[in-house]
Amino acid sequence: MQEDLKKKKRKQRPDVTKEEQELQELIPNQSKVTKALWMATLFTFVIAIVTSFIITSFQDDGTAQEVVANRMSSSTVAGETLFEDEFNANIESRDFEVTNTGSDGGEARMLIWDYNLEDLDEVAILVDGVPVKEKLILTNDAAAISIPVPSTVTIRGVADNGGGISYAVKFPNNKMTYFNVVTMGQANTYTVLPGP
Repeated sequence: MQEDLKKKKRKQRPDVTKEEQELQELIPNQSKVTKALWMATLFTFVIAIVTSFIITSFQDDGTAQEVVANRMSSSTVAGETLFEDEFNANIESRDFEVTNTGSDGGEARMLIWDYNLEDLDEVAILVDGVPVKEKLILTNDAAAISIPVPSTVTIRGVADNGGGISYAVKFPNNKMTYFNVVTMGQANTYTVLPGP
């Protein structure tokens, strides 16, 4: 028992008051707790930085309305839903020339999806005048289609289930997404060209 008292006395420092000793005893293993708190703070800080990069994916191009109004985006992810309802930012049907999609004589992928509320509009896709998909139901999941380079892709409106047929097309090789609308019976063309 006397050895225990000696150990306690050795641990007590003469410059520490009795009240301070009692406070120190309130938090056992204080150094371990402090270290764990620092590690948790550091981990939270790292997660916040990583999350900020992910959240600003399409915000580099502006708000969702600005992205669609600009008609093209380099940061929109395939299948990304920008609006909860049918919103077209008052854009009009337009044809596009798409460059840097692949090597001359090769193939490229084209991804197409409904960037608005999923209302199951339908389009037909033709490549150089030949039907590739006579009826493609647009959803928020991107559908992939292989196309030759160079070629002309035509997207024709087949069925509008309300609010207009709005869609996005992405060519992963050039990392660009194109926002468009089409009416039933009308068509948009994408002239797909190889890279330099």
